[in-house]
Amino acid sequence: MRSITQRSSKVVAGTAVVGLLTSLATVPAAAQDGSLLGFTAAHSAAQRRVEKDFLAAIDPAQALELNTTLSARPQLIGTEGNRASGEYSVSKLRQWGLPTRHARYSVYTSVPRDIKVEITAPTKRVLSVKEKPYPGQQHLDEAVVGYNAYSPAGDVTGLVVYANYGLPEDYQRLAELGVDVRGKIVLARYGGSFRGVKSKVAQEHGAKGLIIYSDPKDDGFGRGPVYPDGPWRPADSIQRGSVQYIFQYPGDPLTPGEPSVPGTDRIDPADADNLPRIPTTPISYGDAQHLLRALDGPAVPATWQGGLDFPYRVGPGPTEAHLDLDIDYKQVPVDNVITEIKGRTHPEEKVIIGAHRDAWVYGSTDNTSGWTSALQIAYGISRLLKTGWRPERTIVIAGWDGEEYGLLGSTEWVEQLAPELRRGAVAYLNMDGTAGRSFGTASVPALDDVITAVTKSVPDPAGGTVYDNWAAQGATTPTRLGSGSDYTAFLDRLGIASADIGFDSPNGNYHSTIDDPQFTHRFLDPGARYQSTAAKTTGLVGLRLAQADVIPLNYSDYARETLVYLEAAGKRGVDVRAATKAAQDWLRATERLESTRDRLLRDHDFGGDRLSRLNKSVLAQERALTRTEGLPNRPWYRHQIYAPGTYTGYAVKVLPGVNEPLDQNDPTTANRWLRHLTKSLETAARTANS
Repeated sequence: MRSITQRSSKVVAGTAVVGLLTSLATVPAAAQDGSLLGFTAAHSAAQRRVEKDFLAAIDPAQALELNTTLSARPQLIGTEGNRASGEYSVSKLRQWGLPTRHARYSVYTSVPRDIKVEITAPTKRVLSVKEKPYPGQQHLDEAVVGYNAYSPAGDVTGLVVYANYGLPEDYQRLAELGVDVRGKIVLARYGGSFRGVKSKVAQEHGAKGLIIYSDPKDDGFGRGPVYPDGPWRPADSIQRGSVQYIFQYPGDPLTPGEPSVPGTDRIDPADADNLPRIPTTPISYGDAQHLLRALDGPAVPATWQGGLDFPYRVGPGPTEAHLDLDIDYKQVPVDNVITEIKGRTHPEEKVIIGAHRDAWVYGSTDNTSGWTSALQIAYGISRLLKTGWRPERTIVIAGWDGEEYGLLGSTEWVEQLAPELRRGAVAYLNMDGTAGRSFGTASVPALDDVITAVTKSVPDPAGGTVYDNWAAQGATTPTRLGSGSDYTAFLDRLGIASADIGFDSPNGNYHSTIDDPQFTHRFLDPGARYQSTAAKTTGLVGLRLAQADVIPLNYSDYARETLVYLEAAGKRGVDVRAATKAAQDWLRATERLESTRDRLLRDHDFGGDRLSRLNKSVLAQERALTRTEGLPNRPWYRHQIYAPGTYTGYAVKVLPGVNEPLDQNDPTTANRWLRHLTKSLETAARTANS
């Protein structure tokens, strides 16, 4: 759905927390004696041999072939191209000797029949809803027109108001300028937040329709040469995308919290609060300029000026637009491709690696690159299996379908298998965009150490290691997860430790027809070297989680970071003393747990069921951070530490049950959810102590 840099967002944090934090930090024993985190010394040596064989099996030439074949044809859900790419994936997995199956669902989605956007005043002009072809593009007639999934159908005409990025603060500024958008059609540029938020905010302010465009200042000629001369968005390129309110809940709008399978009751679409209510559609900046150029009214604030070569004004009018969106709603098949390698000693514990395999058009970057990397991990594991090796824990590799519409395939799968996953899922590792030169990752804090350690073990194609690549960007700590890709249901619904790992390079191909193999191989990842590097990186993280004697998740890091969040919340006027005490107790308990782990691994003191009890305590930590009450007005989201923000969409909101009500000047709700948070922290401390 989004590149790693678009999805990730740094959280509110500080450099120190008063009291215990400065004295309780410890260095894992593994870092001291050369052992891998969670492994004995002997098992570390064996694991390194396995990892060496795995890395040797990953070949960029294979990645290039996979990506080129899979993204030669548009792959939107419910289309023949999507079906063909799924069958090709299954054939490759079976060719490699891996057991593979489909996990199919029928999901309520929108399908465009005819999209029309016109300027009706002061002059008349029909705007384009599809890009021009480029040499080498096949089956372009199968490409969907520029439209926003889950927009309602509608036929509306109105004066246009320019609203910058269409965020709440932009409407506040319009009000200060004396501009009212009620009954108008809002024109907003992409960026600043998830597009569904733009539709929600326009609806809340009384707009009758919304047009979204990509401004050249953000991802067009304002950034550099445009395609085909460079990687930036050309004038006719349209950014498609879903406007489903995934910040309310992702997946099938009619089965929130339940899988969309036969026998599941479906709600009425009118009751689905993740569906937008006003017609919304995208256009190119080549066409947006005609709307903007004719606007009158106040001059825009300086920060609202885009890259087109004339002064922007806010309106309203005299520019008038007409939207005629003929969009049907119906059940569409969603088909996940799943391969599962049973664990030898702990088959009930599962490490899940996934990437979405659908795309808006060709999707060579988003996200055939991530699915290519996942397939390469599967191939590398298949080579290990041929030597007689088997993982200790079960490894699942999944190609999700329908991610672009609203995380459909992954959400329905998680909802269907929720009891099983709650019992045994160790972690979920996601790859959404791996064609690029810059490493990036977001995760829960418990995964920071194992991810960092792996990046120091994987060579970077440009020299050095992936860690060196990361450090060159000025960051060597994962950011935190909001939403926008397939980790959402795992983390936010079930409390499964998750990470999003990939590579990216600045470009303007997002959700357009130019995201094809030629673009990717010319500008982002020549030779598919970084798609293979991503397979190596995520693959090694998965292998360490699957093979470790004790699952290598460090929750003391999590507790320390939570104390930072609580300190910041306390400065907003809520009483965090009880929650802080619970977090401090959790910190002490996790440090004891990790100290016990390191001692047992060092001394080989595995009597009785000590390792089993340790692993159960580790798995229980993330689960404890979820509450069945969910979040205020968002019961689907259950995680009390992290969630996407209601008005950020993708970007993370920490302590969401507390901070979002405070954003709305509602301390009563904030204090009520602070009590839920405190209970979660107390539960986490008890499970660590057990």
